[in-house]
Amino acid sequence: MLNQYETVFIITPVLSESQMKEAVAKFKGVITDGGGTILHEENWGLKKLAYPIQKKTTGFYYLIEFKTEGQLIGKLETEYRRDERVIRFLTFKMEKYAVEYREKKKNMRANAKKVDAYAMPQTPSEIRYLTPPTVEIRKKKYCRFKKNRIKYVDYKDPEFLKKFLNEQGKILPRRVTGTSLKFQRKVAQAVKRARHLALLPYVTDLLK
Repeated sequence: MLNQYETVFIITPVLSESQMKEAVAKFKGVITDGGGTILHEENWGLKKLAYPIQKKTTGFYYLIEFKTEGQLIGKLETEYRRDERVIRFLTFKMEKYAVEYREKKKNMRANAKKVDAYAMPQTPSEIRYLTPPTVEIRKKKYCRFKKNRIKYVDYKDPEFLKKFLNEQGKILPRRVTGTSLKFQRKVAQAVKRARHLALLPYVTDLLK
């Protein structure tokens, strides 16, 4: 059975543009040669890391979404580990809500190229998936994810995730935010992924 996966890898910044493209082509080849089908890819370019990795403070980020059987993932990650150009990577199976989120985001970007952003109509479903809820502390607590019908917490939005962290960098407890147990786990998972990819720092001082 084919599953949909998302992989993000960070390439060392000392490479030239042509060398970076060569590395990307290599990993795309691993996917396609292993019977996988690439559905979407994003070049995030050179980004500053939230904390140093292998004494590097910047890195080239690249994202690939693909469909394949599970045994290919082990081979792909082995190639990541063997390649000295890759300083960090993350690969995971996408849940159905993550796939829906990606499709809606992709459609909104396509529509934004055709019409003016101010004139672009927004349906309730688009707002539910793409507009993060505010996370303020109130006396009457409720789960803002359920109220806004948000089903997926995007790890690629560190500014939103910071709203769930206290001054020590720890995730705010449910008794403070009112977040349900289900979404508290989703937030924790998103924060973990963001920190692994150096989108969020571990050290509290770097959050400021």
